[in-house]
Amino acid sequence: MGIRGQLAATLILGMALFAVEANAQDTSLMDMNMNMGCMLMAGMHEMQVAVYPAGATDDACPDLPYPGQTVVTLTSAAKEFRDMSAEVRIIHGEAGAEKGAAVDQVTVAHLPAKTYPTGVITLPANFDKPGLYSVLVTVSDGKEMIMSGHVNITVGQGSRQWYIVLAIAIAIILAASWYYFWDVGRKKKKLAPTA
Repeated sequence: MGIRGQLAATLILGMALFAVEANAQDTSLMDMNMNMGCMLMAGMHEMQVAVYPAGATDDACPDLPYPGQTVVTLTSAAKEFRDMSAEVRIIHGEAGAEKGAAVDQVTVAHLPAKTYPTGVITLPANFDKPGLYSVLVTVSDGKEMIMSGHVNITVGQGSRQWYIVLAIAIAIILAASWYYFWDVGRKKKKLAPTA
């Protein structure tokens, strides 16, 4: 096999291994995503979260490509959720980092507690700066039971997957180049006349 053939075989093998690994990760239950958008759990109540940037028709949760106006929709299919009150707050930063009155300073959007008979909550929000945001939901039955949950959203950060793909592609190219030049050098030594 010639040098070019070896180089091509190395590149193809590297890409095939990467594709198998990427496919295996996509079919796992990582981050409870399951290719259905973002999910959050408020106690035992599962809610699907969708984030639509202005003018977009596709859900961008959990990675919004750029800051700006959005519409956040939370949906629960549970019938018992429809009899409970739900409060929704979107904050700039990590959930749990806010304390007392400071929560108002980092709040981007807020819906006070009320019931949602359809199980659908819609909230306009302005993600005005790049960074991490959290959608916080607190569900209460009006008696003793209070449950909360959150989902994090990144804005203008770019997907980490592309950084991983780029790093692997660079590693494959560097390994193939090293092998190519090593093989060329080895063959030149074999062909060099000995005195």
